[in-house]
Amino acid sequence: MVVFNIIIKGKRSFFVEFIVFLLGVNSIMKTDKLKYIFAFVFLLCAFLCGVNFKQWYTINHRLEKHISLIYSFSSNDGGYGNFEELLQQEFRKQGIEPVFDKFYLDCNHLSTKDEIESMRTYLEIVRNNEVDLILTVGDQSTFALLATRHQLLSSIPVVACNVHFPDEKLIGEYERSRVYVLRDTPDFKRNLDFITLLHPNVDMEIIYNVDLTILGHKSFDLFTRFIDRRNVQVLGYESAFSAQLQYKKLQEMIEYYNLKPAVARQRFKKEKLTISLCPFRYIKGTSLLVMMEKSRTDQGKQVFLLDKFDMMALPIVKAMNVPSFSCIREGFGEGTKIVGGYMATDEISARSAADFSVRLMNKEKMGMPKIRDLEKEYVLDWTYFSAHSSYHMKNVPKGVRIINYPLYDHYREELYLLVGVFVLAFILVLISLLRMRRHSRIARENMEMLEEAHKRLTLSTDGGRVSLWNIQGGDIIEFDENYTRLVGLEQRSFVRMDFLKYAHADDVPLLNSLYETLHQSTDMQVQRVRFCFGEKKDDYRWYELRCRSLKDAKGKIMLAGIMQDVQEQVEREEQLILAKRIAEKAELKQSFLNNMSHEIRTPLNAIVGFTNLLVGEGADEIEPEEREAMLELINRNNELLLKLINDVVEISRLDSGNMNFEIKEWNMVEIVKEIYMTYQSLIQPSLHFRLELDEKASLPVNIDRLRFSQVIFNFLNNANKFTRNGAITLGCKADKNHNQISIYVEDTGKGIEEKELMMIFDRFYKADEFEQGSGLGLSICKVIIERLVGRIEVQSEVGRGSCFTVILSLANPV
Repeated sequence: MVVFNIIIKGKRSFFVEFIVFLLGVNSIMKTDKLKYIFAFVFLLCAFLCGVNFKQWYTINHRLEKHISLIYSFSSNDGGYGNFEELLQQEFRKQGIEPVFDKFYLDCNHLSTKDEIESMRTYLEIVRNNEVDLILTVGDQSTFALLATRHQLLSSIPVVACNVHFPDEKLIGEYERSRVYVLRDTPDFKRNLDFITLLHPNVDMEIIYNVDLTILGHKSFDLFTRFIDRRNVQVLGYESAFSAQLQYKKLQEMIEYYNLKPAVARQRFKKEKLTISLCPFRYIKGTSLLVMMEKSRTDQGKQVFLLDKFDMMALPIVKAMNVPSFSCIREGFGEGTKIVGGYMATDEISARSAADFSVRLMNKEKMGMPKIRDLEKEYVLDWTYFSAHSSYHMKNVPKGVRIINYPLYDHYREELYLLVGVFVLAFILVLISLLRMRRHSRIARENMEMLEEAHKRLTLSTDGGRVSLWNIQGGDIIEFDENYTRLVGLEQRSFVRMDFLKYAHADDVPLLNSLYETLHQSTDMQVQRVRFCFGEKKDDYRWYELRCRSLKDAKGKIMLAGIMQDVQEQVEREEQLILAKRIAEKAELKQSFLNNMSHEIRTPLNAIVGFTNLLVGEGADEIEPEEREAMLELINRNNELLLKLINDVVEISRLDSGNMNFEIKEWNMVEIVKEIYMTYQSLIQPSLHFRLELDEKASLPVNIDRLRFSQVIFNFLNNANKFTRNGAITLGCKADKNHNQISIYVEDTGKGIEEKELMMIFDRFYKADEFEQGSGLGLSICKVIIERLVGRIEVQSEVGRGSCFTVILSLANPV
């Protein structure tokens, strides 16, 4: 309504206020959803403004047109209803302000010749006035107008409306003039069918008023085309007529239409439908009263069918209290007790006449034909329809328009349904209120419990030096009020990147990794980091972050957790770790010496023993083959002792950090393939050596190629040593989801017990004490892979074999 008022004020006011409106809305439009809503409202307002502006422009810029409106009857005869008012409304809708110059022909009191003369006199008067259109209503006014053959009709457009039986020959004389006729011929068949539908279970008698005029003959001629002559009877005898000539004309009409048997069948047995012909206008009053009295017994089965607006017949129809139906619009809805019918109503007639007239006044090309039929519709007047007990709404077909229909009667079922729905809604609302009251009580109890839990949580966080935090709706980190007491900063809301400036430089990557991990997993994450919130730059304290990702009510990811000061705990842990390292170092030295003495003593005993035999007193008695075997044992123990010393030196260099790693980017596919080709000749003949590898793939990794190959060779040596039959598999596969690569050695050997899996990487550990080796190989492998930023995983089952897997990160995502 505000926009409409702006339009009415004027163009300048509209644009100024509308721009202000746009600026105001734009200032509060902060989200995409509001933008879409605003766009929809703007388009809707623009559409409504356009429609309203067009209507306003049409109303306030109407063209004044002078229209000569000619009626067939006098102004006192009636039958015009609200046709003129509707006609004026239709003209105004199309931007024309009609100025009517009304003329009543009064054809009931004039002869045909007088009608034509009266019309010619009127046209002479019209000639001196500015008339844009002549609009006639009815047959008589149309015939009289065209019969004058006045010169004015060739220059002024003429529209004849509601002409029941137009004179086609006379209209043909105006072929080159803008003269058009809107025909309203009575449709007897549809009216008879309509009446039958409303009385489906009754033997109906339809009373038809016979008129001996020219139009009456035409109407009766049309009527006889749709009736069964076997069901026709004539009401009225010769002595009942007021004039002998009128009876004679009726006899001639009956003979002409071959209805002679109808005169003799006034008392015949009625079939389903009976047509009774009654010339009301020409029967004496006393005889008419007798006929009316006789028909009262059959009033529930009688219906009048009117095809003309007859001022003589209408009072009789009212007095007999018989339902009347009409084929024409005149009299319907004007208190004439016409129940309804199939007709071109005032609304249809006014709309069609106005549309046609506007097109003619706009000088549009209308073309042929000159005579065009009006649309019709089924109508009922509820006032008189409901007055007869024989009518029921269930018999009224769909598509019938009902006038004077009270709201209660029209929507009775809907009102009953609405009352039922209202009662049901009241019950549901009452139940809902009771449930809301119950839920309110429960919510109040829960709130009290929540407040109590909040108090306890507050006490816990205060006592444990803990602060709660969350990240919601972006990168904004918000802390609770305990944060100020915990770190000493008043600010409790930070942008994530700004908050990282308080973290230790070495811990920033850990925090970024933690942030990414929380978006990918809902598990609890724990991370210890160092922060410096004081004025001293190097005064870092340890804090523990416990956090996980959650979803809020809108389904968006929210990160939340606690931040706790663990500086004292870290200091105690460091003291314990230091003490443990000192103890382990002392124990490790002792264990190392014990293991070394044991491992060195075994090969030395063999070397010394066999050497003494070879250089002792009985050396000459030793057979050459035996001597060769002793030398081989001495050589083997020398190699074992040398390898033991090399392993000890290598692990010592790894522990001290003196071993250099040459890290470069290599294609793991090429490395694995090379290891496979090198080790093929070392596999036992009883074993099958397999390679599982996509040779076409490119899997770049950043490693020291020599040290990595040392680890895989160690795995292959162990598999070759502990596998008697079956197969050894060397394989490589990529994990695209985690950007990782796995290199594995799988065998079908004796396997490792589950309890030993946790100890196989310990130094000097051997599952079988009698097996040759130092027990340092897997320990060295573990340290090398850790230096390459990877890890080793082991899967083993006793009797079925083992699988050692090295997992490394890819240099570039696959």
